[in-house]
Amino acid sequence: FGYNPDTTLADGFALSWTTFTTVGYGMTYTSTGTDWDDQASCSWIVFLCTAESFVGLLYAGMCAAILFGKIGRIQSHAQITFSDAICIQYKYEANEDGQSPGTPMDSPEQPVRQTTIEFDEGSTTGTAVSPSPQSPAPTSIATESLFSPYTPDVNKSRNIPCPVLKFQLINNLANKRGGEIMDASLKVVAGNTDFSRTGATSYVKVNLVEFEHPFFSRVWHGCHRLNAQSPLLSPAARERIRRNGGYWPVDWCNPESVRDNLMFSDFIVTLTGIANISAATVHAYKRYKAGVRISCSFIFGHVIEKITL
Repeated sequence: FGYNPDTTLADGFALSWTTFTTVGYGMTYTSTGTDWDDQASCSWIVFLCTAESFVGLLYAGMCAAILFGKIGRIQSHAQITFSDAICIQYKYEANEDGQSPGTPMDSPEQPVRQTTIEFDEGSTTGTAVSPSPQSPAPTSIATESLFSPYTPDVNKSRNIPCPVLKFQLINNLANKRGGEIMDASLKVVAGNTDFSRTGATSYVKVNLVEFEHPFFSRVWHGCHRLNAQSPLLSPAARERIRRNGGYWPVDWCNPESVRDNLMFSDFIVTLTGIANISAATVHAYKRYKAGVRISCSFIFGHVIEKITL
């Protein structure tokens, strides 16, 4: 190979990497009839270089495709943190012991237990702190608009609104420019395993009060009312609500009754939208399995981030 017998290996290596990387022939190349009269002796080298060039093209193309796919996968994942727990909020009468006796209230003021979630620096998980039952409800958090205003009418005193199931989403890029998610939408499906019949899990759509957000920048609460049409309640509970005129039964205004009437093994939340910084479609999901921590009579409080100066 080549005219200099002392550089045969170096010349062969230069021809190989030039062909494999498809850089092109420069200082070394396969000989032609002008360079070497006996082309029959060089036919196997020409064939080898052709095959090596083809393999080099496939290798470069596959590497570029894998790299592009990995980057696209990272960019398509929304920087969203879902709450670990699901909160169910309902209205009840708080007596002197802070317990819910399950009777309608006698005044328009309806205290709701509140939680405050504090985030340590650089952390995306927080600690929920609940005030003591004897302390009055903070006035910094307004009464939820999902509940109808209470009227002390005697005829309507037993009309208790149905509870609201809530989960929380936090945009991790809230304090960064272009971190918003445009045209965000939430979809929720719930699964229930029927062990008594087939043992298969059937999924049903769960309707949210607000499932679209045109400009999701910080915090978003997904809310679903546990009424007579809710697939998260057992058939007996939905029938009881229908007989009660669409209102929540008075004797169910306690955490134990609320949990006992729930019936789902999976609660899957998916979010899709367009990232403002890259104009790419992003998505995220959270799957709440059976046995997830359900906090009754609690709501999500303000998100506070501790910054050390």
